[in-house]
Amino acid sequence: MTATAAAPRVVFGVPAYNRPEALARTLESLLAQTDRDLAVVIVDDGPSPAVRAIVDSYAASDPRVSYEANPARLGMVANWQRAFARSRELFPSSPYFAWASDHDVWHPRWLEALVPALDDDPSIVMAYPHAVRMYPQERRRIDGTFDTASDTRPARRLYGSLNGLTAGNAIYGLFRASALERAGGFRAVLLPDRLLLSALSLLGGFRHVPEMLWYREASRDFSYQRQRDTFFAGRTPLHTYLPADVQHTAVLAWTFGVRGAGRPAFGRLAGLGYAAAFFWYSLRRERARWRMTLERAAPAAVGPRS
Repeated sequence: MTATAAAPRVVFGVPAYNRPEALARTLESLLAQTDRDLAVVIVDDGPSPAVRAIVDSYAASDPRVSYEANPARLGMVANWQRAFARSRELFPSSPYFAWASDHDVWHPRWLEALVPALDDDPSIVMAYPHAVRMYPQERRRIDGTFDTASDTRPARRLYGSLNGLTAGNAIYGLFRASALERAGGFRAVLLPDRLLLSALSLLGGFRHVPEMLWYREASRDFSYQRQRDTFFAGRTPLHTYLPADVQHTAVLAWTFGVRGAGRPAFGRLAGLGYAAAFFWYSLRRERARWRMTLERAAPAAVGPRS
């Protein structure tokens, strides 16, 4: 497929990796959106006949579906970046973009509810809904309510995104594609979703839509080593053994302090200041977590002897 002038308003980029048992369910939920002005771009990092057969069956009846198999495994981070890049190659004028996993479920009204949030306010760069986390034996409602739509101060939005936003849920929100391009997309760091959302918070507001519209399959317990194993193909980058906050600060300083990606809203000097603020906010957050951990581990106070 080549770039088309009749671009959809929203492009879902699907970084797939060998989930044929769930992929059909996911595609059904994306293609069943009540707002039908969309395209689904699948970039497959673990090509298999089973996955290709599923995609072909949908593409045969729905021209909104396209597929690309990576010739060699990229790893999760690069495949997420490739899904966005390929979506922009095919539909460079589409204003909105969303990453879609190959195993979660989207409510049919997901686009209908979220698109107006970006349409109505050009300063909004991301909108996201309530979610349900699906475990094998139960479902848990995730009522994320973080919202910076009315806050015009980048430093305040940055602080809030670090302390009040669940990155693993919000990264599956609806994004303004031009803001994603300025922020640099997914980076080869640990916790790349948190970094991207921090960068985006400097560029505009986040809008929370209080409707239950996304059903997320629960992942395994968090582990930095698991991220290193799955995020990168081949040798793990040495910088990922640095603290994640150090990695993120360096990327923010480069993006906004050196490249000047914050212009015209703010210049390079302010960008360096925001990178420093990010590092300070991160230190404060980690200090608070350590204090809480120590308080929980401390033995109960010994009462008076009888």
